[in-house]
Amino acid sequence: MRVSRFFPLACVLVSPMSFAETTSSPTVVEQMESAIVEQTNEFRKKKELDALESDAELTKSASQFAQYMAESGRYGHRADGRTPARRAKAAGYQYCVVRENIAYRTNTGEVSAENLIDVFVQGWIDSPSHRENMLADYVTQTGVAVATADDVTYYAVQLFGRPKSESIRIEIANRSGGVQTLVISAADSEEEVELPPRGVLRMKRCFPTTLKRAGHDQTVTVDSSTEFSIDDNGIEQTTTQ
Repeated sequence: MRVSRFFPLACVLVSPMSFAETTSSPTVVEQMESAIVEQTNEFRKKKELDALESDAELTKSASQFAQYMAESGRYGHRADGRTPARRAKAAGYQYCVVRENIAYRTNTGEVSAENLIDVFVQGWIDSPSHRENMLADYVTQTGVAVATADDVTYYAVQLFGRPKSESIRIEIANRSGGVQTLVISAADSEEEVELPPRGVLRMKRCFPTTLKRAGHDQTVTVDSSTEFSIDDNGIEQTTTQ
């Protein structure tokens, strides 16, 4: 009998542990961890998305949490009383965005990397909320860990992140003679900002952001640091960093 459970979580807030110390087979665990990263990037490539780089601090956070769940038997994104973002920060990751996928499997037969990966990776792909994390176009890094305390139940943790150093910096200068009202949308939020003549608005965002003048059809989507000017004719890009 195979048992696996999956829970989604997307947390947004504006040296890795050695598995040689566990009772798991380092070879099986290392194969699973490498395969999860590789197959995630293959999945992203099929969707024309950039590959994720493995980050040491995200890996450390994933490792500590996988080990905690394996040793305690507690399962869930807040199993240790903390959010994924708090755990990543405690591991030294200066984040702009942190998202997390977790899974576990209890085995009744022979353990192999292949059958565990089938549950973890394909299970996440088949789950809409987990797939959303895997295909988020604004994350750039990942950290993966697998742990077991009894060689029977295996816990997998995959973190997705965008570091604070890669936050999207947006600057908008009002070159018109009147007040311009901007509608700024990012992720699930939307706000209106009034920009006075010759005023400059500077902001940092973790998600791709849409800019629009209130009452006009023109929209501009920003996914990298950029400067704009705005006048009565519309929003115009001036520089890209």
